[in-house]
Amino acid sequence: MDANVWLALLVPRHQHHRLTREWFAALSAGDAGLCRAVHLAVIRLLSNGSIMKDDALSAADAWNRLEELRQDERVDFLQEPSSLDSILPSLFRYRTPTRNLVNDAYLAAFAIGASRTVVTWDGGFQQFRGLDVEILGQ
Repeated sequence: MDANVWLALLVPRHQHHRLTREWFAALSAGDAGLCRAVHLAVIRLLSNGSIMKDDALSAADAWNRLEELRQDERVDFLQEPSSLDSILPSLFRYRTPTRNLVNDAYLAAFAIGASRTVVTWDGGFQQFRGLDVEILGQ
């Protein structure tokens, strides 16, 4: 799952919170994959006052929120697949800077290597060949 899905799941005032909670409720054990890079990105977002305004958490509190969520049987904390380093360079196709390319390419390579689906609210993931992606809300 992309960081934007975890954020929507954890933040009740998020515009996609209700739809994300409904989607999450239908999952089975292990369906919601969480890797360290996304884990840290969600902590960064939850503790960012520009994004969270008055609801910003300390990094420690954000960590604890995710640790609580990791106890849910639907959440599977994933280790990097051994093939990640061979997949990732092929996803850096663009010669000019693009917003979020590095993190998105990493998550795409991770999912390809782990034979997982990226679940996101971001249609930009459709650019990655060989990636199984589910765009929520479509």
